[in-house]
Amino acid sequence: MHPSRRHLLLFAAIVAILGGAFLYAVWRAPEPIPPGSRPLEIHVLDVGQGDSLLIISPMGKAVLIDAGPPEAGDTVVSALRREGVHELSLVVATHPHADHIGGMVDVLEAFPVKLFLDSGQVHPTRTVARMLETIREKGIAFLIAEAGQEFELEEGITLHVLAPMKPPITHTRGDVLNANSIVLLLTDGSFSMLFTGDSERETERRLLQAYPSLSAQVLKVAHHGSRYATQQSFLERLRPEIAVISCGAGNRYGHPAQQTLDRLRAVVRAIYRTDIHGEITISVTRGSYWIETEYPTSPDVWVGRPSGLRSTGDQSVAVPGRARR
Repeated sequence: MHPSRRHLLLFAAIVAILGGAFLYAVWRAPEPIPPGSRPLEIHVLDVGQGDSLLIISPMGKAVLIDAGPPEAGDTVVSALRREGVHELSLVVATHPHADHIGGMVDVLEAFPVKLFLDSGQVHPTRTVARMLETIREKGIAFLIAEAGQEFELEEGITLHVLAPMKPPITHTRGDVLNANSIVLLLTDGSFSMLFTGDSERETERRLLQAYPSLSAQVLKVAHHGSRYATQQSFLERLRPEIAVISCGAGNRYGHPAQQTLDRLRAVVRAIYRTDIHGEITISVTRGSYWIETEYPTSPDVWVGRPSGLRSTGDQSVAVPGRARR
């Protein structure tokens, strides 16, 4: 059987066996987590050239969005343990590229997962096959993302699925799998943060059409700061105050692109990058938020990376210590 057909049948089997109603029941079941005093936290993990973000609610409910490239599996697992995560209420795979799901099997093996949200895109690679097999073997509830779904972490804190939309995007100047990434909006009172996966400009056009009042204080910049996304019209509508970019030091793709940084500089108050700042933590309480970084900032934060670089590491020197910004 052709690999793509085999993976498609595996998707269908998982969904058919588990059932949508059961999935939502699992999500909404109460958790035996004692109350805590921590704020809502969003950790943009430093996984090199990839994406992985951890959301922890004040009551301790944990959500993981992507798990970085294969070599970052241990990093993601260690970060979750460091933050006291014992169970993941929701895991999201924004799309099936290895720099977003490469470390996923390590996570699924290390933590119980109540619900797995997937873009539903077929991508016949060994990385995808291992992830799907692990989900099946562990009996993890599995759901295909659709615009309009909502997941309440706790009262007043909600993850809204904005994309993918139907019909899927089939033509793009970039990559179709990227263009059909899961896009999420996290809201907590007056605070909001947009998680864009590896969205392309075609994704942004659809978002502007479908959600004319879309806005967010914090933007997780799409596709590691690629020039194929984060267009001026999108930024002018969204009007973010802060932008965060997950990318690897010395990456050969030219991420983030100078054009993208220039567009962001005209709109945002500050920008944070994992290749410069390391892990980035956004804490939210009572409508206000603050940001901590693993390393201090640098004037290079507004300087893009040329494409074609070999991955030989960052040429700048990072100074250890946490710096509040």
